[in-house]
Amino acid sequence: MLRGLADRLALTSIERRAITILVGTFIVGLGVRLWQVTFAYPPKFDYSASDSAFTALSAEVPAPYAAPETTAAVNLNTASKERLMSLPGIGPATAERIMLERDDGGPFRTVDDLRRVRGIGTKRIEQLRPLVTVD
Repeated sequence: MLRGLADRLALTSIERRAITILVGTFIVGLGVRLWQVTFAYPPKFDYSASDSAFTALSAEVPAPYAAPETTAAVNLNTASKERLMSLPGIGPATAERIMLERDDGGPFRTVDDLRRVRGIGTKRIEQLRPLVTVD
């Protein structure tokens, strides 16, 4: 049957071998996957369940660049790099550029003065407006 199909498709012996190897590999892969699903091994040891200190510390890790936890607005003219990085969308490089701009170009008079900082556009300013101040 397969020989007749190979003859009708005009396959050479090398092409027939290649197809046979590919089909065989596929069938073996299906068998391995079926074996893995059928006889799944449980993890040997769950360290997080045995170490309550690990579990407690893992729960306290804040998300990177999360919004500030306090409701106090961040003063752009006096904030540290870490405090600036607590603002959404402000990473280490942007925080550094904000600090350099306020040192070189003078203090920010309005929140819109953030346009002087490379990498901060209108959308970012509108996102930051309720979270920052320029006292």
